[in-house]
This record gives sequence, structure tokens and C-alpha cells, in this order.
Amino acid sequence: MGGSPPSPLTPPFSTRRRVEFRDTDAAGIVHFSVFFVWMEAAEHALLREAGVPLVVTHDDGSLSSWPRVSAGCDYRSPVRFGDEVDIGVAIEAVGRASVTYAFTFSSRGLPVATGRIVAVHCRIRGGAAEPEPMPDELARRLERFGHSAGDGPDRGEL
Repeated sequence: MGGSPPSPLTPPFSTRRRVEFRDTDAAGIVHFSVFFVWMEAAEHALLREAGVPLVVTHDDGSLSSWPRVSAGCDYRSPVRFGDEVDIGVAIEAVGRASVTYAFTFSSRGLPVATGRIVAVHCRIRGGAAEPEPMPDELARRLERFGHSAGDGPDRGEL
């Protein structure tokens, strides 16, 4: 990529899924809810690639994890059983305790949908989740997958 930031058309991380019969609705197209499952799977793949654990168990028995606080998807064209769907993921923002993911979906080179998830790094004790500042090392690992990697997003916000 010649040292320049990736364009929105070339996300820094991508994965591919084949539409399975279980993904489709009565009209024979992918059910809207499946895009949320695919976003979560792509997010987890990006986290593995970045070396960022999804769940950490601490000595006191508490956990650190990434509950979602916002999720959305806009649909542009249908995909059907057997189609391959390319899912691009970019880190849109890294805050003090949050990360915003931007997703693009395409099939046969045509745009299908776009999505967005905001997750917050939390400490979970006794079923209650409290935002926890993200360690700097985790933020650096995530920022590598941003469209403007190297610009250093403002981590003062949640």
C-alpha cells in the first residue's frame, strides 16, 4: 500500500464467509440478523490477528471483556445461499475504554451492506460490568487496523 493509509474501499482486515442455507430467510436471501453474527465473527478474527484477548480472567476472579454498547447495519443489496461475502473491518476509533469498528460487506465486488459496532473494555465482577481503561498496549495493537493508523486517535474519550 506504499505507506499511505488504506482507503475506505480497502479495509485493513478482511475475511470471507459463504452464505449457508441456515443464513437465509423465506425469501431466499440472507436474513438481516446474520450480518450481526458475521460482524461479531469478523471482530473476533481481527482481535485474534491483533493479539488482543477477547476475555481475560484476573486473579480475583473478575473478567475483562468487550461488551457491545451500539450496533447497526445498513443494507444495500441482497445476497443468497452459496454466495461468498467479503467482510472488511477497520478500527474507526479507539477511545480510553472503547473501540469502534466499521464493517463493509461485498459480494462479487458489489457493495452489500455496511455496519458499525462500538464495544467497551470492561471489568466484570459478579455480573456487573464497569468500563475499564484499555491498556496502552491493547490500544496500539488495535490502532494498527485503523484507516488512519499512525494518526493516534484521541484516547481521552470513552
